Amino acid sequence: MRKDAVYSAPVNSRALIATLLAIASLPCRAADAPPDKYLPLVRAHLDKVLTAGVDAVGPDHTAMWLAGIDVRKGGQPAAPKPLRPRWYRDINSPRGSNLYWDQSTLVAALEISRLTADTKYKAAVDRYLADFFAQCVSKETGLFYWGNHAYYDVFADKPVQFEGGYHEIRPHTPAWDVLWAADPAKTERAIRAIAAGHVKDPKTGLFCRHAAPDGKKTGAAKPFLEAGGPIVQSLCWLASKKPGGDADLVDLAVRVAKYSFDRRGETTGLLRNQPVDKRWDYFAATTESGVWAVALLRAADLSGRAELRDMARAAVAAYLKYGWDDAAGLYFGQLDIDAGQPKTPPAKREYMPARYALLFDSFTFPTHNYPMSMAEACVTLYAQTRDDQFRLAITHWVTHVRTSLKQADEQKTVGYAEEYGRTIRFLTRAARALNDPAPLELARDVAARAVRDLHVPDAAMFRTHPGEDRADAVDGVGLLFLALIELDTGKELDLRGMSF
Repeated sequence: MRKDAVYSAPVNSRALIATLLAIASLPCRAADAPPDKYLPLVRAHLDKVLTAGVDAVGPDHTAMWLAGIDVRKGGQPAAPKPLRPRWYRDINSPRGSNLYWDQSTLVAALEISRLTADTKYKAAVDRYLADFFAQCVSKETGLFYWGNHAYYDVFADKPVQFEGGYHEIRPHTPAWDVLWAADPAKTERAIRAIAAGHVKDPKTGLFCRHAAPDGKKTGAAKPFLEAGGPIVQSLCWLASKKPGGDADLVDLAVRVAKYSFDRRGETTGLLRNQPVDKRWDYFAATTESGVWAVALLRAADLSGRAELRDMARAAVAAYLKYGWDDAAGLYFGQLDIDAGQPKTPPAKREYMPARYALLFDSFTFPTHNYPMSMAEACVTLYAQTRDDQFRLAITHWVTHVRTSLKQADEQKTVGYAEEYGRTIRFLTRAARALNDPAPLELARDVAARAVRDLHVPDAAMFRTHPGEDRADAVDGVGLLFLALIELDTGKELDLRGMSF
């Protein structure tokens, strides 16, 4: 089509919109990608979800969104699991729906409704949540069937459980504000059930990443940082909703946080990924402490408890002290708890981070590798303290991103939606924190890469990982959308109720 054809030939409004969207979605770099061109792409993707990504199979249909969507044909992908699964087991919720992984997309949909004054997105979220609360809440405890061990099977029309069927919320804190708006009673019951089911010893704060929806015991405690942070933040969030607060909930949250903090390395101050089983993650600190710190910083804002902020600050400062490799321009992926020296995993990494905190990690999750969460913690800590160690860390993390992007170009690596989203959001926050436009330009470059690598123009949707035309909720497409919304609007969203 000639450049002037759009203007010289009469076209109907739908054709014009489709043409403009196609132009906006062409693969591009930061130099030719204006920062206000992403909202139409996000909106078009959500439009497709609302029409072709909702449970329409099995005897009973619901308004819950599919955990996996064929971006070209709509509906369930032909294969239940991706060719390149991001998580082990059935965490991608094959042939199902999983609100835990959809929450960030729901938050993005609500923001699109607000920005465009189009109520259909909010209405779709409301219907989804209504059906979730009707179908996916344990009658015994009030815990939800979601996360890493349960989901709703849209073919069988019921929740299914696997690998123990536990309740587990890691590594993201749920978007409790959204759930509360839909059903405050069931949301409160669920969080109190988290306190009862996940915290194994309220006196010491010993917690476990697992709780049983039926209330039965779950065996030995597995206190991973990426589970402890969301538990702490969730308890403080609920306390903030009660008139006058809830001191008992906050006190419990502080004890849960201290359980991890008090078992850090005596010499280094580094946090153990878990302080119980003496395997690799007992002796190693990783950027997972950034997930924990982000959650504690938000819990401190919610509760007013300074000790939560102090613990987060000390944990991040310890990692920064030992973690930066100036020669490589990268942060290390794991550090020895006692010596602070970098650790190199064996060839068969299993769940370990690589030597460096890879921005685009092709290993099957969990790898306990969260570089952008640690970077986010540094931005927040600098904003709160103006401490130069965190300012320097922000500049190092920007360098880490640049080095990682160069490596990705050399190795022709394409990331998952969440990786692009978290990187964009860190860079936009870094630009504001440093009062420096360079990280913002880099954020625009990463956004252009995300469109180039993941957007499918003729389908008007984003694939969420390379090699397949499918959108999987577990890949974090909602986190990409939130970052693109922030990049377009130039305004930081208030996401204190969730860990992003």
